Amino acid sequence: MAEEIEAVRVYNPRVEQGKTVEVEDVAALIAGRTSFTGGAVINMLWEFREAITFFALAGRPVRLKGLGVFAPRIDKDGVFSLNYRPDKWLKSELNVAGKFKGKVVNRDMIGKSVEEMIQRWNQEHPDDKIEIKEKN
Repeated sequence: MAEEIEAVRVYNPRVEQGKTVEVEDVAALIAGRTSFTGGAVINMLWEFREAITFFALAGRPVRLKGLGVFAPRIDKDGVFSLNYRPDKWLKSELNVAGKFKGKVVNRDMIGKSVEEMIQRWNQEHPDDKIEIKEKN
């Protein structure tokens, strides 16, 4: 018998990831929109990385208006990493109706409940149905 998590894994809406954009691609886009050369943009991006590392190692978050906050964090084993919280403007810009040009897998399931995902699973997998659990 299938589990609830399988229906969610299969039917949850998600962005289909395209080919990863590399630093050279970002630099070419910025260079084409500014007076900077691609090489200068790449150097600035590397310096941006160094600046974030410098401040993170001092325990200081870096806020870049319009981009977000990069903050150092540590896990229970003492391993440091960087947490990124996007700026409100960036998040709202990503959600402007009609702007997204990528592919959304299971677009028809946007706004659907887990129960509705299970119902779809059960319709498409009659030999491996999921029991809907009652909420306490």
